[in-house]
Amino acid sequence: MPVIKKTVALHPIMDNYVRTLQAILIQKGWNATYSTALNYMVLYNVMDVSSRKMHPKVVKTLRDFLYDRRTIREIQSQDKLTEYLERSRKQMGQAYIT
Repeated sequence: MPVIKKTVALHPIMDNYVRTLQAILIQKGWNATYSTALNYMVLYNVMDVSSRKMHPKVVKTLRDFLYDRRTIREIQSQDKLTEYLERSRKQMGQAYIT
């Protein structure tokens, strides 16, 4: 299975849910990394939504998230910062470490 390594900025609330899920999976005996827990969460939600209609409260929460410009800007800012740091690290490695 191809693995795509991407940096993703998560809202602190989402990060907390992922870490909680990771801890639950580990307690249940699974070898769960942060990525495993995040993929599990996403897969669960994709399958859940595809098998039934979304509850109106869920639709409202998702819509509120999209309209929360402050949160979206913060996530985008973290994305840009992480991309910059990764590029800088790579450039420094190429320039100074041979």
